[in-house]
Amino acid sequence: MILALETATTACSAALCTADGNVVAERVSLAGPAHSQLLLPFVHEILTEAELGWGDVDTVAVGLGPGAFTGLRIGIATARALAQAGEDTGLAGVPTLAALALRLARAPEAGPGRLLVPLLDGRRHEVFAAVFAPDGAGDLRQVGDVAVVPAAGLAEWLAARGDVVTGGDGAALYGELLPASALQAAGVVAPTAAMVGRAIACGAPGVVRGPDAVLPIYGRAPDAARWQGAAPAAGARP
Repeated sequence: MILALETATTACSAALCTADGNVVAERVSLAGPAHSQLLLPFVHEILTEAELGWGDVDTVAVGLGPGAFTGLRIGIATARALAQAGEDTGLAGVPTLAALALRLARAPEAGPGRLLVPLLDGRRHEVFAAVFAPDGAGDLRQVGDVAVVPAAGLAEWLAARGDVVTGGDGAALYGELLPASALQAAGVVAPTAAMVGRAIACGAPGVVRGPDAVLPIYGRAPDAARWQGAAPAAGARP
């Protein structure tokens, strides 16, 4: 059983998924941030609902971002602690944008020739974005690196990528700025733990395993480092 956590955005969620990615139980709060108050109670609730114990969890999985500095640290630290609590419990992580892209690939709006472009609210009137191409067999390939796109330039940035399907809290926030070539997937308003669990099960791009590899992807330096002209925190991926 996979216990998945997602805290990269103001949304907070936990989910129990089978080894093939099917959701057994989940809790999602879109109103936040309240990760420190909600995350562990969510874990307890879904284990209770599924009538499972800690010994039934084979892997603890977490979304790695990019996203909010505090939320990512809470989610990843919690995942590490929970994995260490089990004798043979594995630890895995997946970029949040890749988990979102895998969900977009299943949206009715996705179709032949359309790239998948998940968008996450990066604050500061910016979004984190990445481009993924489906291969027709259920797998995804990331096209290029993660980008930090100003909201003012989002329409032009998306239009340059042709026909795409997009989703996530960044797409919901700046929906009025999307060009005609970008279809917004209905109901995909935030990354969730269920998406993380499925991404781990399906081997989405960027899946990593083990404490040395499960590190936050901040996307840019935290505000404090930016104000002081300092480098990103040690061990964190840019």
